[in-house]
Amino acid sequence: MKKLFILIMAVIFTACNSPVEQVGAGFFAAQPGEKYITGSDDVTDVWVNYIDAHNNRDLEAIMSLNSDSISITGPDGAKTVGKQAHNDFLKVWFEASEPKWEIYWAMPYKAVSKDESWVIAGHWVDLIEEGKEVRKAQMIDARIVDGLVDLFYVYQLDVPNTEDTE
Repeated sequence: MKKLFILIMAVIFTACNSPVEQVGAGFFAAQPGEKYITGSDDVTDVWVNYIDAHNNRDLEAIMSLNSDSISITGPDGAKTVGKQAHNDFLKVWFEASEPKWEIYWAMPYKAVSKDESWVIAGHWVDLIEEGKEVRKAQMIDARIVDGLVDLFYVYQLDVPNTEDTE
């Protein structure tokens, strides 16, 4: 009887420790069947460091956080591919527009079947356009691979100047 009790307890104990399959939620039309789960804050930390490097105009730090094949799609659909192209773009843009980002939310997530890590983040961006300071709301969806920014998409909304609406 004692052996049967020990056997039952062993079965119950191991059954309670079985791995749980990550089911996920959501969808992406281009990848039927893909589901997503909450990702690691390590991914968010990469993005925060990346934005800090942009705010500090630290091109060396930005390039060290880019993958060699970095691919960026801007809000107008223009693509920048590769570290050198990104570096060249930023030099001109930083000088002309003086952008400054403030992250107001971020959410890391992971594609279950592809095992890809992403972060989606909302930002306020203050910059100079046609000699005037303007504010934009940006949402950026970025794929992080081995601690490096590999790809991101920028979605942007113009924020009305409150002085113009009064």
